[in-house]
Formats: sequence, C-alpha cells, structure tokens
Amino acid sequence: MSRIYKTARGKSIDMDKVKLSNETATAVGNMRVNARGDLIGAGGEIAQGRNELMDQVYAVPQGMYSPNNPSIRAEQQALQETNKAKELHDLANNLSVTGSPESVAPNTPVAPPARGSLAGSVAKSVSVTQEPLSDPRKQKGPSRI
Repeated sequence: MSRIYKTARGKSIDMDKVKLSNETATAVGNMRVNARGDLIGAGGEIAQGRNELMDQVYAVPQGMYSPNNPSIRAEQQALQETNKAKELHDLANNLSVTGSPESVAPNTPVAPPARGSLAGSVAKSVSVTQEPLSDPRKQKGPSRI
C-alpha cells in the first residue's frame, strides 16, 4: 500500500516512489552512508551493504552471553523448571524455610521486608486525636502597633 499525499495545489505525491528513487543518494551528515543505509567508501561506491553492517552490529562474539541463543535459553528454562519442582516438593513436605532470618543458613542473602505496601499500611493500627479548633474571632498577633 503506497502512501499518496495531495498537496495544497492538488498534485499527488507517491512517497514510496520518492523514497525508492532516492535510495542511492548520499545522506546528509558525517556518517558516510546513503539514504538506504549502505556504507559509502572512496569515490561514492558502496563499500558495505546495510545488511552486512547490521549483521556486524548484532553479531555476538564467541563466548558472550546472548539471550536469543537457543542452547542458553533451553538451559535457563530447565533451571527454572528444576527450581520450581524443588520448591513444590519442599512445600509439599513442609520443608520450606519460614520464620526468623536466624533460621536461614549463614551467608544466604535475605530479602528485606516489603515497605509501603497497601496491606502493610492497612495492618498498622493508628490512633487519631483531634484537637478543638481555635476561636476564629480571637486574634493571634498583636492587637496594636
């Protein structure tokens, strides 16, 4: 679906056609690319295509972490499933750790209690004392200067 616009004078302009006709024009700026994104070398020739450039940008070096790597994804999913199964097993056998932080094994990070939750705010008991209002007819400042 091409985008056709009408100008104020009534002319029709097909924007997709304009884009395609100017793909090889040098882009304005200091990046040395054309309008399509190809790297321009000496003499205005295309040194590297935009697809090759994007492959280099998004390439993951060997040994680096990539969340899209299928083997790493499978490992993470298996680890999550084993942790979930262990939690369910411990919960079913009443082995889950509850109580004070002292009952937890040493050097185990303990999450601080949640602050500012709605349930915590509702659970707090608050006593409100209301003082009587002062007489508005009585002046608070000096009566004479």
